[in-house]
Amino acid sequence: MPDIYLYEDVPVLKNKLDIKDDKVLDLVEAEQSRNNMMLLYEQGFEDFTPAGLCAIHQYLFGDIYDWAGQYRIINIAKREKLLAGRSVWYSNDEDIQRDLDSAFAELHSRQWKELFRTEFVRELAHCFPRIWQVHPFREGNTRTVVMMMTFFVEHYGYHMDQELMAASAGYVRDSFVMASLDQNSEYEHLERILLDAVCNKPISYTTASLEGPELSPSQKEKYRKYQKDDYIPEPHYRREDN
Repeated sequence: MPDIYLYEDVPVLKNKLDIKDDKVLDLVEAEQSRNNMMLLYEQGFEDFTPAGLCAIHQYLFGDIYDWAGQYRIINIAKREKLLAGRSVWYSNDEDIQRDLDSAFAELHSRQWKELFRTEFVRELAHCFPRIWQVHPFREGNTRTVVMMMTFFVEHYGYHMDQELMAASAGYVRDSFVMASLDQNSEYEHLERILLDAVCNKPISYTTASLEGPELSPSQKEKYRKYQKDDYIPEPHYRREDN
């Protein structure tokens, strides 16, 4: 059965710009979503619900995809190097709402205001992978979940080092993968970068720093820990269930 999200003649996501070159689409999507992230961050956001997750996805990707902000209606998978080419098991399309409701119920069951920073980060590293593993959208799930996590962190008085998270995209995604293996999940990888990214004091960003930050030696060392030079995003594909 064909993937209804792809063009019939090329394996590229249907998009509003009618771009049929996957590399060009990746570049345009990345640039547009990055700009939209900055605009949304300036506005602020506090709807930590499944509907809020859809709203963020719509804001980030609505210029590119007609289905932005809508749950996918096919099952998907993605080959992971970490898993020797196997995929995390994402929610079946008919279970997305149920699984998101459960994941957000767990998120809101914590007494976040009572937690010290290290405990706060530890709980973040356990709760947000549950939302991520649902993978409710055809593409753009990690960026959407990280964006919501950033707002969630700041809602409770902390600050997220967004440059670190953006510069470490490969590490961040791999961390979500390792934290989404059910009984074999490993949360320490995501916890590690969040301990560096979640700060007590606000982080100042300038136009120059966003284009190419001039980092202090300590900052360079922090960033270097999470670099994955060989990171190339793999596309999701339609999962054929027997």
